[in-house]
Amino acid sequence: MSSFINKIGIHAPIVQAGMAGGITTPDLVASVSNAGGLGTIGAGYMSDKTLQEEIQKTRQLTEQPFAVNVFAANLESFYADVAPMQQLLNQYRSELGIDAGANTIKVHDHLHEKINVILEENISVVSTAFGVLSYVLIDRLKANNVTLIGMATNLEEARQLEEAGYDAIVAQGMEAGGHRSTFNTEKFPDGCQIGLHVLVQELLEYTELPVIAAGGIHTKSQADALFAMGASAVQLGTRFLLAEEAGTNPAYRRALMKAETNDTVITKVFSGRPARAIRNRFVDEVETSGIAPLPFPVQNQMTKDIRAAGKDFAMAEMQSLWAGQGVGFIETEEKAAAIVSSFM
Repeated sequence: MSSFINKIGIHAPIVQAGMAGGITTPDLVASVSNAGGLGTIGAGYMSDKTLQEEIQKTRQLTEQPFAVNVFAANLESFYADVAPMQQLLNQYRSELGIDAGANTIKVHDHLHEKINVILEENISVVSTAFGVLSYVLIDRLKANNVTLIGMATNLEEARQLEEAGYDAIVAQGMEAGGHRSTFNTEKFPDGCQIGLHVLVQELLEYTELPVIAAGGIHTKSQADALFAMGASAVQLGTRFLLAEEAGTNPAYRRALMKAETNDTVITKVFSGRPARAIRNRFVDEVETSGIAPLPFPVQNQMTKDIRAAGKDFAMAEMQSLWAGQGVGFIETEEKAAAIVSSFM
């Protein structure tokens, strides 16, 4: 365990998950890193310009290492067959008082530009989701001594990451909140459903890389059990959603504190990709509408304005309330540093 955390320059084996969508503020990332863990900028949906701004703001708050998380999948998409879903979504837009949705959806991908920023800003740790980076990008990062962490939900994915030259693997159990990194969602429509402890055991047995455990972790006793198994670190997402420094909006925070353990479901209605969220009105109504969500990231782009309005109007029922299965145990807001220290 100590060799891996020493390699990336941290003191506590705690990784803050790279939650995309504005949660990982510079204040949160810096606070985690200043407390000895590894803060992570969730850059999956960011443009290269926004990423550079976030890195520079974070650097003003910490001199410690922090990571950037990007999507390995290409987000570039154009979709014209959106009318049935837009008609359904327009009902919510009308209720929220926002404009009807467009007839076509275009999504831009900024991955190569973001890698340029990462190298320009001398980021030392990069984590990836939804697949394996191209060998061209891996070679560029490794040539600049970047430590690469890949997320996997089964052994096959972990072996792909290992063969590609990654330095560590995040084992994402089915308990994890939000999007997990299942590479092939046609094969696994709800994401690969392997529990954390079984997955960690398998990756430790059959790969040579350090394993970071993720999925439903919220207490020191859980982390200690995973360290005893051989995990090098643990990655926390949901617990950091209630950090005072996180960009989690007030309605989302209230929903997290009210949620019970069995209130989460895996759904595609917000993004087109399976993700664990607190069940709400939007989930229930879209899932029973008979209209299938469009592929990721098209569905994500289509629901973006509704989710943003839900945030602006403090309506949790219209938001993607990503949360892991441990959410029922997380009832109070606290400083990010206190979260890190609670695991030490």
